[in-house]
Amino acid sequence: MNVYRTALLLVFLALPHDPAHAQTVGLAPTFKEAAALYSDENYASAYEIAVPLATKGDVNAQIMLGEMYELGHGRTADIANAMQWYQMAAVQGHSGAMFRLGMLTLTGGAGAADPSKAREWFAKAAAAGHVQASHELGLLYYQGTGVPASPAEAARHIRKAADAGLAQAQYNLGLLYVNGHGVEANLTTASIWFQKAAVQGLPEAALDYGLMVYGGDAGLRKDYKIGAQWLLVAANAGNARAQLFIARILAAGRGMKKDRIEAGKFYTLAKQAGLSDPDLDIMMSGLSSPQLSDAQRRARVFDEDLKNKRLNASQGKTDSNG
Repeated sequence: MNVYRTALLLVFLALPHDPAHAQTVGLAPTFKEAAALYSDENYASAYEIAVPLATKGDVNAQIMLGEMYELGHGRTADIANAMQWYQMAAVQGHSGAMFRLGMLTLTGGAGAADPSKAREWFAKAAAAGHVQASHELGLLYYQGTGVPASPAEAARHIRKAADAGLAQAQYNLGLLYVNGHGVEANLTTASIWFQKAAVQGLPEAALDYGLMVYGGDAGLRKDYKIGAQWLLVAANAGNARAQLFIARILAAGRGMKKDRIEAGKFYTLAKQAGLSDPDLDIMMSGLSSPQLSDAQRRARVFDEDLKNKRLNASQGKTDSNG
């Protein structure tokens, strides 16, 4: 079973703001101001405001400082220091802080990895309602990391996160149903969870659901066109296997309009990832020199566009249920 772990980037909850009080001369800076500065990447000024607030017990400021030290935002990266701030927030019941402590403990960010301790943090965070923590807890039980392996317990925790809408958990729950791990094997139920995750844009889920629809598997009505569209979603997200399938579909014209140059583009991308197909190799050899050059040019443009999209996404901040 593939493991999909979510990336870190916390957002902060702004404290209530009273416009009348804001006009008071000499009013101490609030966390809302620190959050605005942090969002603008003015880390030095955000830090100056956050430190006294955090020291006085402001949980959001403690989380901000933890992230600054973890990610090296305006500070020299210092995981031990980050964990100290997260621990202060965790003591106050902040589930996001518990989750970060679990992740850092699991990966050994501040020393030797301690899966058993990580499980404790994930369990606390999950009990406090942290969705990603439930998913991570399920993965630990599935892998037998820091706890005796238990597919049934893994399925229970992963389902909890899937029910809460976490795409990675929905996809992994689908895989459990495909393989009959911790649950009774059921391809129809697996397809339902794949679809839920695919709708949220998870490429792996779009690939697997697209293949099911395209082939009419799991009791689904065979539909080449709809299946191909889901495969295209995954291919456009950079999934090499999906790119290979789309190349085959475009070459054959089954589910999509036949287009050998576009097929050549996707096959070029798939080959860059180490995949190959003898029939597509023959198709490529039949392209004229201008057609082959056009296919390769399109592949280069696709690569560049995808890199830019990923860079922009990595620079943005997303809610991690923290």
